[in-house]
This record gives sequence, C-alpha cells and structure tokens, in this order.
Amino acid sequence: MPDDVQSILRSPERLAALRRTALLDTQAEEGFDRLTRLACHILHTPMGLVSLIDDGRHFCKSCVGLPEPWQSQRELPLTHSLCKYTLTDGEPLIVEDARKDSRFQDCLGVTELGAVAYMGIPLISSGQPLGAFCVVDTIPRRWTEDDVHILEDLAAAVMTEVELRTTHQLELAAREGVQSRDEFLSIAAHELRTPLTPLKLQLDTLRRSVMAAGIKDPRLLRQLERSDAQVQRLVQLVERLLDVSRVATGRLGLLLEELDLSRLAADVTDRFREEAEGAGCHLEVHTPGPVLGVWDQLRLEQVLSSLLSNAIKYGAGHPIDVSVEGYGELARLSVQDRGIGLAREDTGRIFERFERAVSPRHYGGMGLGLYVAKQIIEAHGGTIVVRSQPGQGSTFTVVLPTHAPPPRQVAGGREASATSTA
Repeated sequence: MPDDVQSILRSPERLAALRRTALLDTQAEEGFDRLTRLACHILHTPMGLVSLIDDGRHFCKSCVGLPEPWQSQRELPLTHSLCKYTLTDGEPLIVEDARKDSRFQDCLGVTELGAVAYMGIPLISSGQPLGAFCVVDTIPRRWTEDDVHILEDLAAAVMTEVELRTTHQLELAAREGVQSRDEFLSIAAHELRTPLTPLKLQLDTLRRSVMAAGIKDPRLLRQLERSDAQVQRLVQLVERLLDVSRVATGRLGLLLEELDLSRLAADVTDRFREEAEGAGCHLEVHTPGPVLGVWDQLRLEQVLSSLLSNAIKYGAGHPIDVSVEGYGELARLSVQDRGIGLAREDTGRIFERFERAVSPRHYGGMGLGLYVAKQIIEAHGGTIVVRSQPGQGSTFTVVLPTHAPPPRQVAGGREASATSTA
C-alpha cells in the first residue's frame, strides 16, 4: 500500500470523523441500499458499494453484487479494496482497466473480486475522507463525463444520509447526557435533603436551648444565626435541584386554589424588606386592590421570591417596585429594579437551565431560579418575559390567566413544598 494512503488511513482526525457517523458495523439500511441499486441500474454495473474505510478494514454500509463471502460479511480486507485509493486527493477515482494500472497490481480486489473497471466518489465529512461511493464493472470500460456527474450526484445523496445519521447520533448522545444529568441531580438532591432535615431540627433545638438557658454570648448567637442561614441556603438549593428534576420528569405539580395576587405580592415582599434594606434597596408594592385567580400559592410565592432575590442581588442599591394589575381574565405581576441590567443577547437564555448573564465569581447562584420560575408560570398557562438594558435595570413581567389551566398542564399534586429563592 502506498505511504500516502497509509498515512491518511491512520489519521486521527479522519478516524474521529468516521467514528462520529456511528455507521461502522451497523445493519443494512434501505436509504443507502436504494442509492446503491440506483447507481448500478443507471450506470449498468454489476457491483456498487457505499464504503467506509477504517484503519484496518473496508466496511460496506451498502453493497450490491459483491461476491460471497464478502456480500454476507459486508466487509473487505484492505488488501481487496480499491476504494481506499479515493482517500488521497478528494477527487473521483476513475479506472478503465485495473489489470493494466500499476497502482492496482497488488490489489486482490482485481483478482479475487473481478473488479476491472472502477469509478469511486470520495465521501467527505468536515474535510475528512470517510470512504467512497463506487460502482464496479467486471470488464474494461470507458467512463463518460456524464457517468461521473451521475455518480457525484448520487454520492451527494449518500452524504446526506451519512450526515443525517451523524446528527441523529449527536442528538441521541445529547439527550442521554441530559437524562443522565437529570437523574444525577434528582438522586443527589434527595440524598442531600436526607441529612439536612435533622440538621435543621438540631440547630433549632440548640437555639431554643441557648435562649432557655439565658445565654447571651453575642459571638455564640451570631454563630448560631449564621449556621441556621447556611443550612437554610442549602435547603433552598436542594429544593431548586429537586424542582429541576421534577420539571424534567413532568412532576412539577400544581395545587390550585383561588388566591388574591395582590395579597400574595404584598406578603412575599414584606418577607424581603429586611434583606432589601440591608442591600440599600427600597421596596415598594403597587396594587389596585384584589386581583383574584386560580393559582398555586406556594409556586407563585416561589416565582416572586426568585424575582425579588434577583432584583436585590443585581439592583445595585436602587429602589425596587413590585406591581400587580388585573385585566379581565388576565393578571400581571411585575418586578422592576434599576440595577446592572442585561444585554439584549442575554434576555432569552437566562430562562434556560444553568444559564447566567453575569460571572459567578461576583454573583452567587446556580442559574436555576429563572428556569424553574418559567416552568411554573408556563404550567399555569402564563408567560414570563424580561425587558432590560445594561446599566438601566430590568423589569420581569409575569402574565397569568385568572382561570385554572387545562388539565394537561397540571402534573398532579405537589411532591414537596417549594419555598426556594434565587
């Protein structure tokens, strides 16, 4: 075998491109066989192949007219392959009589397969030659320019089939990766929640015991407060991870009841006043009076908590406004800050899993709060959008129907209470 052919055969880049197709050693497929039969029929040849050339063998994804036992095996040793010679220059290989061509004097395909006339079009993906689409005749033949064009067109159709399979394999691998990640998150979250519950109870018991004993050591009290805050933070993060797994498995349930959105907004905002004041943010709530609808109270509290937590985190010490309005069968809830804002290209992706518009070095969080919030709002049949400009703050707007969502949007009862924040 010529050195240039051996070098290309063993190229790591070429072999990686070949592996990405995930076609080696796969079963025959009608999409490929149809094109091979068509080439043989149009060009009047007894043999046709869709060949993928590995570093040590010639695999036939499709083969017509190949002598036995190779027809059944759908594989040739490289000693019998004429297709390997198409890899060198990326151009069609046209042979009128291989018996008289010095390039093929040691090729057993000529003597054992009866390959005399050959025409092969290289199959190229990402600049790497994978193999060839070829037709073979057992007698000498003068190939015409039209013959070459016909086989090139059919080879392009073969490559379309190859790329479709490659894309399918990549999508399948991506789905499997996401499924594995979701399963890991679910298992990890459940495992983490198990020791957190008794730890939180022990801290509560310890704090009550300290108070009952009349111990007023400021350092001890601060340590207890910090420990409790850290445990609460862990609980919130674990609940967020559980929500992600619930969304992925369709178990993000809604417990629907009639609520006053204005009252809910006022109550949740009150819980954040101390945190907002500590960050230098003044909180204001604007409501027109009762805005009634059928919603899940804890889930909407979770959404508003995430929006308020983000507003305080990114609000840069400026005022934050929470507004509720009713429009017949629709209700609108908005949270406006005047902080760092978002670039236009970030306004869509921040609602995706693990996406963040800022560096985690400067702002904490896992990039899950807005993703879960979006899933909750959409489960209610509503929408959530953001308007923002860098340096001018952000306004998150939630629009909800006041009636219950269709049954298909409700996944059943709540698996666990959700009170996590951003």
